Amino acid sequence: MGKLKSFAAVIAAVGCPILTLSGSAAGNFLRSAAYFTAGAYYSENSESGESSESSDSLQSSDNSENLQNSENSQTSESESEPPESEPENLGKIIAKNRSDYKDETDYSKFQTHSGQILRYNFGKFNSGEYITLQSGAQVRNCTDIDNSELESAAKTLPEIKLPENAESPTVLIYHTHTTESYLPENDWYDADYPNNNRDADKSVVAVGDAVCEALANRGISVVHDCTVHDYPQYTGAYYRSADTIVKNMEEYPDLQLILDIHRDGIGSSDGSPIAPIAEINGKTAAQFMIITGCDNEIFNMPDYMENYKLACLLQNAAETAYPTLARPVLFDYRNYNQDMSPGALLIEVGSQGNSLEEAVYTGELLGNIIADALECFS
Repeated sequence: MGKLKSFAAVIAAVGCPILTLSGSAAGNFLRSAAYFTAGAYYSENSESGESSESSDSLQSSDNSENLQNSENSQTSESESEPPESEPENLGKIIAKNRSDYKDETDYSKFQTHSGQILRYNFGKFNSGEYITLQSGAQVRNCTDIDNSELESAAKTLPEIKLPENAESPTVLIYHTHTTESYLPENDWYDADYPNNNRDADKSVVAVGDAVCEALANRGISVVHDCTVHDYPQYTGAYYRSADTIVKNMEEYPDLQLILDIHRDGIGSSDGSPIAPIAEINGKTAAQFMIITGCDNEIFNMPDYMENYKLACLLQNAAETAYPTLARPVLFDYRNYNQDMSPGALLIEVGSQGNSLEEAVYTGELLGNIIADALECFS
């Protein structure tokens, strides 16, 4: 935290202006208790939707929204015993549309050793495509924009205005490819092992949970919309997630960061999955990568440089707090619904080769990184 404030001061000195689908009642209680134990103020905003097997609906229905405030949930043995002390200055987590589907697959049958999982850290690059920021973090420039212009823009903070009411959500976490999942923690992989899972506890949704808990612990309120956009049909997922963005921006007008959390897919020429990793505080984390789009007069993204500035702010915060955790930002001619907000970014957390535990740990670190970055505006 202090490191980032020092970093922001350096930037200013060199000329920067300022640098579910609803679950069962028992499931909701347990999830609320888990958030409370972690130090977060949790609110389940559940909507009806996908059944446990299949559904003709690609998105959950808005017809039965039921806001349940679990502010007082606790894990004490006796209901009559209040918690020793109620956490203070915590943000609010609004969880929506979380699927109650539970995966009962027997994964012990996937024992074929199809090849090795390649685990290594993506470090710094010296190619002319790469820009090195003040913190030492990097951006890969895959556009025709001159590096010098991007280096200058990276020294300027994005236009973010934090709400006066701390309970008003500042961050939206959602998942266009909601069912993306991870491999077990092994040295080898089974080529038949599925790379997608509708169980929210086994997919990128669990990573989003960790991001939200870390943000709430830092006093930042967040919406986690767990709507499934890529099942039963994968094609068109970005159109469906765009609808999710619109609904949330209308309901929560103070949203400043619109973050689409994914899992990358990286492999070698022989098909072996690559797991990007970093050792942070003695634990193995999955490296993450921010993707920010550039307009080429096709995407209608007039504010894309604001998205880029936000990406650089988060990248600098990551390098300051957790060196080696972030892969270089990818700046390319892409959209990914980033035309919908100057604060919209796509973040790849690990790859299919990483374990869920590694990715969830990164989610926790990523929440801290976002909180560090937002301190520049408080």
